Amino acid sequence: MRKLIRGVLGVTGALLLTTTMTSAVYANQEGFADVNYTDWHVGYVLTLAELDLVKGYDDSTFRPNETISQAEFVVLAMKAQHYEYEAAPGEHWAMNYIRGAEDMGAIDPCTGDKEILNGAINRAEAARILVRTNDITPVSVEEAEIPFADFHVIPEVYQPYVLTAYQEGWLSGYPDGTFRPAHSITRAEASVILTKSMGSSAEETRQQMVEEAARLLEEEMKTAASLRDSVLEVAYSFEGTPYRYGGSSPSGFDCSGYVSYIMAKHGIVLPRSTAAMFRAVNKIESDELQPGDLVFFTTYKPGASHVGIFVGDNTFIHAPSTGRTVSYDRLDDAGYWQSRFIGAATVL
Repeated sequence: MRKLIRGVLGVTGALLLTTTMTSAVYANQEGFADVNYTDWHVGYVLTLAELDLVKGYDDSTFRPNETISQAEFVVLAMKAQHYEYEAAPGEHWAMNYIRGAEDMGAIDPCTGDKEILNGAINRAEAARILVRTNDITPVSVEEAEIPFADFHVIPEVYQPYVLTAYQEGWLSGYPDGTFRPAHSITRAEASVILTKSMGSSAEETRQQMVEEAARLLEEEMKTAASLRDSVLEVAYSFEGTPYRYGGSSPSGFDCSGYVSYIMAKHGIVLPRSTAAMFRAVNKIESDELQPGDLVFFTTYKPGASHVGIFVGDNTFIHAPSTGRTVSYDRLDDAGYWQSRFIGAATVL
C-alpha cells in the first residue's frame, strides 16, 4: 500500500519531535512514506502524530523499524505527560528534557554525552521513564507476582518499574515468557508503549486513527482499481497501431515507447528504454500480477529487452516487433514468451 498521513516535517537529525503546538493534519493526505495503512502499528503512530508528539524526517519517513534513542524516548515520554521545555542551545538538543527527567528520577544523572543520549534505549530503561513521568509509585517486588522467566536478569534498580509498567499494561513480555530487559525498542514499538501510557484519551484517539486508516485504505483501493481500469482502457485503444522502432506516439510504438506512453497518460513517468525501466520499477512475483502491471522478457539480447502490460488471464498487450501491430499474446505461450519471461513489476 501507499504512503500514510504525514505530519509536518521536523528539523534536526532526530525523530521529529514537535516543539510547538501545530495541527497534525489528516486532510492534506500527506503521509509517512514508510507507514502503510495495513501496518500493525499504524494506529499508534498516527496517534502520536495526531497528538502532535512526532512529525517525521526530512524525507517524509517515520522509520518504524529503527531503534529509538534514549533522548528521543525521554522527550516523547515527557511531552506525553505535558512537560514542555525549550531546546538547549549549544548542547544536545534534548538536554533540557534530560535534566527534567533527572529531577523526577526517570533517568540516572546525565553528563550530556551525545553518544549515550543518541544510543538506543532498552526496555528496562523505558519502563522506569514511563513510571516516573506518569508519577506512579512503583510496586513492591517482594509483594508482586513475578510474570517473567528472566526476571532475575533485570537489574534490581529497574525491577519495580518493569513490574509496574507491566501491571499498567504498557509493556508486555514475549511469547516465551521472557521480558528481555536489554533489548532495544523500535520507533514502532515506542509508539505503542507511549500511546498505552497516555491512558483512555489516547486510546480513543487511536481508535479514531484506525478507523481513519481503514477509510483511507478503502479510498486508495478504489482509486487504484479505477487507475488500473483506465490504464487498460487506454492500452486497448491503441490495438492495431503499427510497430515502429523508436516510436513513442500513436503513429507508431516500440515496446517501451508504448508502455511509457500509456503510463505517462496517467502521470507515471518511466525510463524510455526497457532495460532502464526494468531497473527502476518495483518488482513483484508473477503470482501477484494484476491487470495494468508490467511484464518483462529477454528477447534479442540478455536482460530485459521487451515489455508489455498484463491484462489478466495470462495475457498481455504490447507492441511486438517490426511488421506487427499492438496486439495480445500469452505469458504461457510455450513456443516463445513463456521461456523468455524474466520478471513482473507494478507502477500502480
